[in-house]
Amino acid sequence: MTPLAPATLEPEADVGTRRVDVAFLWHLHQPDYRDPVGCGDMALPWVRLHATRGYTDLAAVLEAHPEVRSTVNLTPVLVDQIDDYARGLRGDRHLTLSERPAADLSLEDRMEILRGFFAVDWETGVRPLPRYWALLHKRGRDLKTIDLERAAHEFTDAELRDLQVLWNLAWMGFHARATEDVVKNLLAKGEGFTEIEKKVLLECQERVVAEVLPRWKRLASEGIVELTTTPYYHPILPLLVDTDAARRAMPQASLPPRSTRPADAELQLARALDAHEKRFGKRPDGVWPAEGSVSPEVLELFAKHGVRFSASDEEVLLRSESDRPLARTDLYQPFRVDAGEGSVDMVFRDRQLADLIGFSYAQNPAAQAVDDLTGRIAAIGNAAPAGTVPLVSIILDGENPWLRYPASGEAFLGRLHEVLSRGKLDGVELHSTGIGAAITEHPPVRRLTRIHSGSWIEASYRIWIGHEETNLAWQLLSQAGRALDTGGAQLARENRDEALEHLLVAEGSDWFWWYGDDFVADDPEVFDALFRSHLSKVYELTGQATPPRLRVPISEAALGVLGATPLREPTSLVTPVIDGTAAPYVDWAGAGVYRPARGSGAMFQASVVVGALYYGIDQTEIFLRMDPTTEGAHKDEIGTVVVELVQGERTISLEAPLMRDEDVAALYEGEPIGRVCFGDIVEMSIPFERLGLDRGERVRVAVHIRSEAVEIERLPRYGHLTLRVPARDVGQRSYKA
Repeated sequence: MTPLAPATLEPEADVGTRRVDVAFLWHLHQPDYRDPVGCGDMALPWVRLHATRGYTDLAAVLEAHPEVRSTVNLTPVLVDQIDDYARGLRGDRHLTLSERPAADLSLEDRMEILRGFFAVDWETGVRPLPRYWALLHKRGRDLKTIDLERAAHEFTDAELRDLQVLWNLAWMGFHARATEDVVKNLLAKGEGFTEIEKKVLLECQERVVAEVLPRWKRLASEGIVELTTTPYYHPILPLLVDTDAARRAMPQASLPPRSTRPADAELQLARALDAHEKRFGKRPDGVWPAEGSVSPEVLELFAKHGVRFSASDEEVLLRSESDRPLARTDLYQPFRVDAGEGSVDMVFRDRQLADLIGFSYAQNPAAQAVDDLTGRIAAIGNAAPAGTVPLVSIILDGENPWLRYPASGEAFLGRLHEVLSRGKLDGVELHSTGIGAAITEHPPVRRLTRIHSGSWIEASYRIWIGHEETNLAWQLLSQAGRALDTGGAQLARENRDEALEHLLVAEGSDWFWWYGDDFVADDPEVFDALFRSHLSKVYELTGQATPPRLRVPISEAALGVLGATPLREPTSLVTPVIDGTAAPYVDWAGAGVYRPARGSGAMFQASVVVGALYYGIDQTEIFLRMDPTTEGAHKDEIGTVVVELVQGERTISLEAPLMRDEDVAALYEGEPIGRVCFGDIVEMSIPFERLGLDRGERVRVAVHIRSEAVEIERLPRYGHLTLRVPARDVGQRSYKA
């Protein structure tokens, strides 16, 4: 093991001035939004939008104060996605909707814009733009009470065009607002935008995104920032090594069946180090583990791969083992941590200071907030033993806090870096530094003999394991891993590598973050579908049957959203005539209606052959009607329809060919059932009692259209539509889905 430095530090030359090292680590990360099933675009736009805001603004602040040093953590999965945008390899559904001329928007497009284009903090992003604020109030503030179809008809093309522009403008950070003429001009104009102005704004956005990675590379090459990395897809590495590691901090937790994938954990780390070196020209000395999650096994991996330093939370420090008892005053120094045959130097964040920036200071005047923060730092310096240099590590998210600050945190960040650049406050020298530089200048004098297994939240892994939903996600992940292990050996190298890649993506922490009760996503169905799609690809690429459970959302929150996806819920029992003819409307008057969006989809391919899906039920049968698109209407043979019915843990699949002017039965477990007619439209009837569906219980429905064994369309795009199997005494008017 590397010997420790002497137990005392040499005093500074100026004994009359105390010094405190201030080490910010700004963590920049987004999950992998790349769609593994549909067109390959991003399922959500947040990489693009954070790039025009937080990623650019933070770099600009550091460029303006080159004497201030800090550490910035860029995750490989984020870097890859920024690069995809910069090279024009991918877009996203929100970008497609932004680019589309307002006059050409379909009804579904207009509804999607009204639902999604107010997704920014309303107080800091919408209210400062009067036209944007007025459009929000015209749409309504509570989506649960809004009829989006009606609203879509009420909004004019000009209003929707303004909304397209204003949403993208609201996501432009303070640097773009100060330096980009198109942004300044459009903000000054305020409303009445033209299609040409919108096009120029989106071109500006593209330029800003393309400059993000080169800016950070320049800042690193000039020595202004230290760049660190995270294991590739941001996994909770201790749980990936061994899910039972959770018991060390959560001995009473209910955990899933044990899963151990140490080889995957090592691969996530090794690939991150290699990718960072290739991208930025220097192998990183430090690794910020996803969510500050560490364990003895993880630090052994770090030491094995030459990682010099890492970091975690103060509570992890206090629960670790040292040569003498640990107290919170020990927080302000680095520690050398035993790691197998080697060691890793570690710092631990001051949680209070990080949380003040992340959650509290946004509500205060910038000058007051910065004075409070720097005053607290100076007080730490004044309280330190004479002759020592305390190291204050402030580690936090570098992108999301600024969404709640006025003007994206411009005043706060500017004043903070001005104070740090002046270097003195209340008789204390404030010395900004990178974590690696601080450890080099003042190596650890204390050793931890054992690191606690935990994260920067509660010093445990509770957020990512131990809940019914997270446990199920780990179980499904483990099963997919075993499928790859057993089925991958006979595969061609490229297929095995692709299957492994999907598994590594699914190992990321972000999917587990949104499962359970702690956090609520705006788009839970997207996160849920992405996770399950990556696992499904593992089975597909290894030639194995996809478990039915992967077709059903894990998240109750996702199911709640998915239940609201139809344009209309079923309102009464229906008994239509099944003949493939566009029958009188009254036949389907009480049915639910789902219309897939046109254009490139976020998660699944856009509508190809079905323009609308009607679904309903009576006392004996489930009914489905599919109205073809213009393209589908000209086909004599569409392929195969697979109807998926889920009730409880049961998944039932029925399959039938779609051939025009044919009246056929579906097949259920090899036996014919029901009727399928394809004429002007497709109509189906399925006698549910033969399937053993329980009366009075809900059944979830999805329709898959396949052509030559390839799925070309899924209705709905995410999750399932919901019907309730009626009790025997339910009448026509009393039916409720």
